[in-house]
Amino acid sequence: MNTRRKFFKQSALASAAIVGGTLSGFANEHPLAATAKTIENPKKKEMKLATISWTFGLDDLDELFSKVKEIGYTGLQFCGDFKKYDAKDVVAKSKAYDIALTSYDPLSCKPDTDEDATLKNSVAFYKKVIDYAIELGVPMSTLQGLSFWTKNQPSYEAAMQQIGEAVKQLSDYAKGKDILLSYEACCHYEVPQGQTAAELLQIYEAAGSPSNVKLVLDSFHMNITEKDMISPIHKIGGDLLYSYHVSDSGRGGIGTGHIDYLAQFNALKEVGFDDLLCFEIVIAECRPYKLPMTAAQMEEFVKQSKYSLNLWKTMMGV
Repeated sequence: MNTRRKFFKQSALASAAIVGGTLSGFANEHPLAATAKTIENPKKKEMKLATISWTFGLDDLDELFSKVKEIGYTGLQFCGDFKKYDAKDVVAKSKAYDIALTSYDPLSCKPDTDEDATLKNSVAFYKKVIDYAIELGVPMSTLQGLSFWTKNQPSYEAAMQQIGEAVKQLSDYAKGKDILLSYEACCHYEVPQGQTAAELLQIYEAAGSPSNVKLVLDSFHMNITEKDMISPIHKIGGDLLYSYHVSDSGRGGIGTGHIDYLAQFNALKEVGFDDLLCFEIVIAECRPYKLPMTAAQMEEFVKQSKYSLNLWKTMMGV
């Protein structure tokens, strides 16, 4: 309990340090940094730190990329509708602002009608998603929206079978295209199936455990769907875990909720996770999807984002 109180006291100090521009001094004292440095893993490389575009609520590409740059991110998972944004325009902006495109998530991935919710149509839709991701030049494209296409299945088991078959067909389609596919566990407020690490592994195995498919965990979603937030990380393991998403229990920045990020960080180090870590922060007044933000809300969003990013860097020792 004393350690936890100390963490929240230090979190409050860190928020003040960010506003005052004195984070570098705080970083050397923070208990998360001191403890995190005690765990070493010879497999461990440096995590790639990025953010996810939908959380900004910005449609204009210049506004989006400039705000990503302002916060200090160097990578972005792009979620713009592939029917709306020309891939060449997105790539041009990423180069202009020196922000790497890390991955693509279509976000808007539901069938137009219930009748359209079939295996065949889901695969056809996600082939377009993969093609667009390849145009963006990203190394990964997401698949978790496949669960929205199972509405006509008579049971949970049948729905999971459809998802597994779709992942198999899409992994076959993506072979030789120099891109990975990923499936994220999202809570029951967002998707019908695929909500836990156990379900991710079930889908992965049903698809034949393809080498070009990886899995994604999210701290916000795990806080809702899992019995604990450490065993899922170990269950998936560092080789299969491609990306990890960070937002606190209410989806805000680190320290706005009750998630133990020291334990999260150390568990990731223990399994040798060395890939994409995305901050998916949404402030209280704007969730879920209550965007765009007012100027005051954007200011708070930037503040929480900077704090979370810098705190994670502190734990990494960078």
